[in-house]
Amino acid sequence: MRYPAIGIMTLSLMCCERAPDYVFVPAENYKLSVQVVVPTTAFVNEWIPLKASRSSGPWTRVRRADLPPESRWFAEPPPSFEPEVADNLDWLTDPPGAGRYDLPTAATAGRTNERKVIFSKPGVYFVWGESAYPTKGKSNVATITIHHKP
Repeated sequence: MRYPAIGIMTLSLMCCERAPDYVFVPAENYKLSVQVVVPTTAFVNEWIPLKASRSSGPWTRVRRADLPPESRWFAEPPPSFEPEVADNLDWLTDPPGAGRYDLPTAATAGRTNERKVIFSKPGVYFVWGESAYPTKGKSNVATITIHHKP
């Protein structure tokens, strides 16, 4: 499993396993930061690599019994820094739908964290990613200018 246990919605806590007594939740000063990097220029109909890193924390250990039932918790604290998470983000553009993104496949799952985008028209576009793990958050917004091929 790639990610630690998330509340009762976890594959690692099967019917007969006991939930941990102590779990991890975001601390009071918790922050999530997602940084995306894309080339500043590219050409029409050319696949463009997308890179992203994510940091989160700090986490605090609490008694699971003290949390409301709907609380999101982790059996282990999520990584404080993940150097490449492009395949773990929901990618968006402005204007909406301007870019077409590739999708990770079963063949690439776990072997690469890459994602790519392609634009069919020249213009200036804004690209960003949204993270759902370990908490929801939006990345910085990157600007890319797409040119006709010379």
